[in-house]
Amino acid sequence: MRKFTILTLIFVFLFSLSIVSLAQDVELKDPWISERPQGTHGGTLVTTLLGDPKTFNTIIAQETSSTDITDDFVFEGLVSRHGVTTEFIPSLAKDWEISEDGTVYTFYLREGVKWNDGKEFTADDVIFTFDVIKDEDVPTSTRDVLMVEGEFPEYRKIDKYTVEFEIPTAFAPFLNNMTTFIIPKHKLYDAWQAGNFNNMWGINTDPSEIVGTGPFAIADYKPGERVVMVRNSNYWRRDPQGKPLPYIIRWVRVIAESQETQALMFEKGQTHYLGVRGIDFNRFKEDTEKGNYHMVNAGPTFATNFLVFNMNPRNPKLEEEQYKYDWFTNLHFRRAVAYSMDKETMIDQALAGYGSKQWSPVSAPNKVFLNEDVKTYPYNLDKAREELKAGGFSWNENDQLVDKDGRRVEFNMVTNAGNTVREQILNIIASELRELGMKINSTPIEFNKLVNQLMSEWDFDTILIGLTGGVEPHSGANVWPSHGHLHMWNPQQEEPATEWEARIDELFEKGASTVKTEERVEYYNEFQEIIAERVPVIYTVTPNQLYAVRNTLKNTEPTAFGEMSWNIYEHYIAK
Repeated sequence: MRKFTILTLIFVFLFSLSIVSLAQDVELKDPWISERPQGTHGGTLVTTLLGDPKTFNTIIAQETSSTDITDDFVFEGLVSRHGVTTEFIPSLAKDWEISEDGTVYTFYLREGVKWNDGKEFTADDVIFTFDVIKDEDVPTSTRDVLMVEGEFPEYRKIDKYTVEFEIPTAFAPFLNNMTTFIIPKHKLYDAWQAGNFNNMWGINTDPSEIVGTGPFAIADYKPGERVVMVRNSNYWRRDPQGKPLPYIIRWVRVIAESQETQALMFEKGQTHYLGVRGIDFNRFKEDTEKGNYHMVNAGPTFATNFLVFNMNPRNPKLEEEQYKYDWFTNLHFRRAVAYSMDKETMIDQALAGYGSKQWSPVSAPNKVFLNEDVKTYPYNLDKAREELKAGGFSWNENDQLVDKDGRRVEFNMVTNAGNTVREQILNIIASELRELGMKINSTPIEFNKLVNQLMSEWDFDTILIGLTGGVEPHSGANVWPSHGHLHMWNPQQEEPATEWEARIDELFEKGASTVKTEERVEYYNEFQEIIAERVPVIYTVTPNQLYAVRNTLKNTEPTAFGEMSWNIYEHYIAK
């Protein structure tokens, strides 16, 4: 009944939606022109989202339920990466220069770009964005990534359309950092000055207040139902005829309860494309002609999935559950869990064969930086038992695993509800750990609740979750160095808690400050080896990027890196 109600509300809304913006009289001097076939302007794109957003504030968002709505669609960076080649390409900056010593970056902005409310985008917006990110009172993990030798870059406005960044030493990932999303000064400056930035653009905000330069603007949000986006009529990209993109007028993103709901909607012809689970791929492939769609297997994704244990001494439950902290910080215990990962079964059952084993924190398709020689933990329960014995654990007369004090090993494992692939993987992990005599309470929970436990409450036992991954290893500077906001097992350490974490801090500094790729590879290889040896997170499997795409949706080119929507401004619906 709820699904029917959602669809009814969407159709009613589509006919009543209208957004008007008053644009400044500014000429766009540097438009980007599409080289793809001319499309048809108009139409409504319908897709799905798995879960509600937590915020529309891109600076403080740390979960994909939020960034899947805002990033690249509402907000953009000075530069971006091409969805197919992964090469850097101009975005809000039309060009840039780098000094010979690699310490000064000068960006030349496109003239005449407008925010979706019609105000002109200028260097003031860039400066404001980095002022906010630099502010220690703003909880953003972007600040971790931007630091160079412990210092935030110096930045200055040269003129209305030129900004300059200066860093203390050559820093190879710096250009990648300029994919940071820019926010409007004219909408957020007063709130920031008043110390209220962290409360801005929450999910209850009037959508007209959320202003970006991207191809779409948020027009409406109904929790549990849908997010509706409309084209930014001021967008700076143009079709081959010189008309403003995107082609799509409206983009309705239905919030689905589960991956089964997403699949059912596509099968009923209610959505235009679907990220297909491996278990559904062959079934969907059989109905391509009848459903007027085609299938795409884009290969292994850049995303990683892993199990993380709570090793945070600031866990509010630590005093009453010190024993769990002792278990989870026991290297032999974590290695035993690693040996219990039946990845073949995960691939066969959860991914239907469309996936691969993951051993490293670097994404599988990243052939430049992936270290394929790290320590691995092939499925072996006998090895797992050896590790548990070495860690001081034993089994009682009922074959229950107990620690050195005779306490039975029991803990909770959670993942995000509705993601049936993760739910299946969680069940497989729990089943194997039970074979080792552990008592496992495995429960899927709502994604934003899971993120709160992981990022701010710190009261979980263990979580199965993932990261988006990417091309540049330093993008993980908010995860792997000990001070990182996303250093999930023990975040935001004032000083490294262990020698191996201190070494990772050092390796990330060296990997970033070294320009030569060969040297960077050596540093990041060692980082991957340390993670594999110390197993602060335990990797599972990587799914293939699979899609079902309506034949009426044109100019699409799904890839493992860019996914489906990297060039959504060029997508159009054939009449």
